[in-house]
Amino acid sequence: MRKAILLILLAVVFVSCYSYKIFPKGDREFVYNGEKKKAFVVNPQLSKEFHILKKAGIFQFTSDSLDESTVRIKLSSMKRNFACGEPIIASVLTLGQLPVLFPDRYDYSFEEIGKSDTIRKNFELHVATRFWFWDMFVFNKNFDRKAGKALLACYYNQ
Repeated sequence: MRKAILLILLAVVFVSCYSYKIFPKGDREFVYNGEKKKAFVVNPQLSKEFHILKKAGIFQFTSDSLDESTVRIKLSSMKRNFACGEPIIASVLTLGQLPVLFPDRYDYSFEEIGKSDTIRKNFELHVATRFWFWDMFVFNKNFDRKAGKALLACYYNQ
């Protein structure tokens, strides 16, 4: 019984030892202070993608789809390209004292539909998942915020 409880406790601790990092490092500090376009999202049902776009802060969202100055945004499903999971073995053998990065890539895309033209925007967001024992004490584990920050940097540096 004790072994089962210890095993469950160890699993819970290990699962909570993660954080997200944006690469390249310069994108972590990117700030845009210019004017934001007004936008109406055609398909907010893609909630994950919609939350990332909101967190990016690229557009000022409106519910008025008939406004002439508003750009319509049609979101596409985000695709995740997994990294190799082999490095986790080193972290397990060292009881989480060796930090391990999984540099996953996310293909994020949407269409900006203007009055007369449609522009397809494709971005590769580099948001790595880091597993490390000491990340158990990190409380900003919000993927949408990190992916939004990466999207903001990609959008204006493209």
